[in-house]
Amino acid sequence: MDRAIAIAKLRKSLGKGFGYRENPKAPSKDQRDIAKLKLKDAMTEKKRLSEECEARRREILAADQEYQKRLAAYQEARKREGELSGTSHSYRITVGNSTGCGFFFIKAEGDNWEEVVAKVMNGK
Repeated sequence: MDRAIAIAKLRKSLGKGFGYRENPKAPSKDQRDIAKLKLKDAMTEKKRLSEECEARRREILAADQEYQKRLAAYQEARKREGELSGTSHSYRITVGNSTGCGFFFIKAEGDNWEEVVAKVMNGK
């Protein structure tokens, strides 16, 4: 099919937002098929090497006492941060709109109804 005819048909079918792109350097169908076959082997090899690297990393770090000490301190700090973040964002009352698709859009939060009503009425 001629390019101009194809574009005209597609524009009519797809409407005002129709667009297209051409890639003159794109591989042929045969080249894509060969690449797909080689891709499976490449993915398997990458996964194997990744697992080997990860196992070696764990082995090295398990023997490094300074790293283990810092890791434990980091994990404790992360836990404390999470707890404090949860506490600082928790309110007694939350109001908003439900879309019916499982989404709830919060409009206001507060510790009492007066505070929540004031926030909704002031648009904050």
